[in-house]
Amino acid sequence: MNDVLKAVLYPDSVALVGASATPGRLTARPLTFMTANRFGGRIYPVNRNSSIVNGLPSVGSVEELPDNVDHAYLLIDADPALEELERLARKGVQVVTVLADGFAESGSVGIERQDRLRRIAADHDMTVIGPNSMGVVESTTGFVCTTNAAFDVDSLPSGEFAVLSQSGSVIGALMSRGKAVGLGFKSYLSVGNEACLGVGELGQILVDDPQIKGFALFLETVRRPDEVARFVDAARRAGKPVVAYLVGKSDAGQSLAASHTGAMIGGPRSIKAFLTSLGIHLVENFEALAEMSNAMRLRDHLAKRPRKVTVVTTTGGGGGMVYDLIGLRGVPLGAPSERSRETLRATGLDIRPGPLVDVTLAGAKYEVMKSVMSALISDRSLGLVVAAIGSSAQFHPELAVKPIVDAVQEAGTEAAPVVAVPIPHAPESLAMFNANGVPAFRTAESAAECIAALLKPAASRSIGHIVDAPPDDALELVGSHAPGALNEVEANRLFASLGLDAPEQLLVGPNDDIPDPMSFSGPYVLKVVSRDIPHKSEAGGVVVGLGGVEGLRAALTKVREHVSRTLPNADIEGFLVQRQESGLGEAIVGLHRDPVVGPIVSVGAGGVMTEVYNDLSLRAAPVDLATAAQMIEEVRAFALYRGYRNKPRGDLSALSEAVSRISSLARIDRVSEAEINPLLIREEGKGVVLLDALVRLEDSE
Repeated sequence: MNDVLKAVLYPDSVALVGASATPGRLTARPLTFMTANRFGGRIYPVNRNSSIVNGLPSVGSVEELPDNVDHAYLLIDADPALEELERLARKGVQVVTVLADGFAESGSVGIERQDRLRRIAADHDMTVIGPNSMGVVESTTGFVCTTNAAFDVDSLPSGEFAVLSQSGSVIGALMSRGKAVGLGFKSYLSVGNEACLGVGELGQILVDDPQIKGFALFLETVRRPDEVARFVDAARRAGKPVVAYLVGKSDAGQSLAASHTGAMIGGPRSIKAFLTSLGIHLVENFEALAEMSNAMRLRDHLAKRPRKVTVVTTTGGGGGMVYDLIGLRGVPLGAPSERSRETLRATGLDIRPGPLVDVTLAGAKYEVMKSVMSALISDRSLGLVVAAIGSSAQFHPELAVKPIVDAVQEAGTEAAPVVAVPIPHAPESLAMFNANGVPAFRTAESAAECIAALLKPAASRSIGHIVDAPPDDALELVGSHAPGALNEVEANRLFASLGLDAPEQLLVGPNDDIPDPMSFSGPYVLKVVSRDIPHKSEAGGVVVGLGGVEGLRAALTKVREHVSRTLPNADIEGFLVQRQESGLGEAIVGLHRDPVVGPIVSVGAGGVMTEVYNDLSLRAAPVDLATAAQMIEEVRAFALYRGYRNKPRGDLSALSEAVSRISSLARIDRVSEAEINPLLIREEGKGVVLLDALVRLEDSE
């Protein structure tokens, strides 16, 4: 075990700077909790006004501490905390957690404080957690070094997952919710403002702990996404799943984006795409975050079984609800084999074929329920067995729970794994299941979410896998242009350097006329060219279906007059005539550089109805061909191009290639947005065609 990990979770000694001698006060809680949980290390209260704190001798100042303190918790206000942090650094304290607020969250003065905190930590190679941290808890040792009142409990449940939370109150919420049903977590860290170390850096420290089998994250945002990516990659390589609950639904960032893509994927959707790209499973309800760790214990066991679910129930309606919620998440369902049904017939149960095994009132008898469960979990054709238990779970756990537990324990490791969902409020049954190795869920919704995550294949890659860099032509084109939007002709050149085709076209000067004859045949599309008009259709700057030179000239006159009248300040650089192409449908493919998590690539249903449909798949960029193909599978509208009802198949392979190539622009820092909308999908084997493009560049700084 490395020294930092030991000092964070397993310190031999801890200093509580500002520990109160008044019982019940917030700053008295860490010492009270550690004493109650029999922490075996040395505790040094620092209190200048009292020589005894909660029965322990205290010291009056940090300078009086011994030289071998591993971990200190600063329980004082911001400015004195900074002074004491410098003194702790000089004493050689390796890890310091800071409770105080008044840092970056409080404005310019707080930002200055936080900068000073970072400098102190960096100058002394000190690990600092917080500020605004409610502390660190290690359930296996009694190191309950927190101000969170929820930890004032007689006994602290333990588990195998570590909690990393950006909310201090949530560590107590997770502990109390788990304790109510017999579940626990191993470690809890309130990361606070993440001034020096955040979820990513602390996760990298904790991933080396062999006792930690996975991680539960409570996130409000993502700070230092590269560090988060390194943490999740290390957890993946160690076989430790990461699940997260993401809060923060503000879409304020959307208004900053010029492209359709940026408007649809900015803010929370970008953060969600980034996290899922790493292989983190995002839960939709908080209950699932508390219960997911217990379900994940079955992951290795389930890897040897078919990836499908069978529901056995003693309550038709409740079992149907569980069955339906699982099915809605796309989880494969599996029926028992005929051999299993024959075994059950011998016990007097004639069940109908199908993935829902309803034993109704017979399931309230111990012998019947145990026989049913033993037969099902011995069936090698089944994967996960879900037991949905009715009212007997509330009033007769010895009849509802014990036969399931006994069947599982007698069957051995080769049997199908089992999870349970008591339909009524049944805390005693939940605790009994969980204590005996059968993960149980308080709600059907949480069960369905956890089951879907459990059956989902483990992530096989992380951000940073190899994608070809953009060619030199693309780098030169970007480097030669000033910041701001490119006009469509320039954007087309950039995408052409990536190997993406556009229709045959001709640029007409702002005051020129259409040549006669045209160098290519129609029908034609006429567009205004101006970097001041990124959305030409909305500005009346596009005319389609033009048949010849006369029609083009009439359209040119009309568009020129309309744009001059409605957008008098726009710099008109010319008019683009393109051959009008036809195909099976349209896609939108875009790259957006999110200010929080960086580049995000998206693909979805394109054209003028893009924002109405909002049918998009997102990933952190860049993406390889395999990931691009997965994204296309997720877009509902693209089912039309997979031969749906004998319709012609679209060239979705070419679309995957386009998504990957466009995503490679993420490697050019100046490209803040790049979008093709629409990208025409032709029949299989005939490729895709760029019909309209938008690119926005940042300053080279």
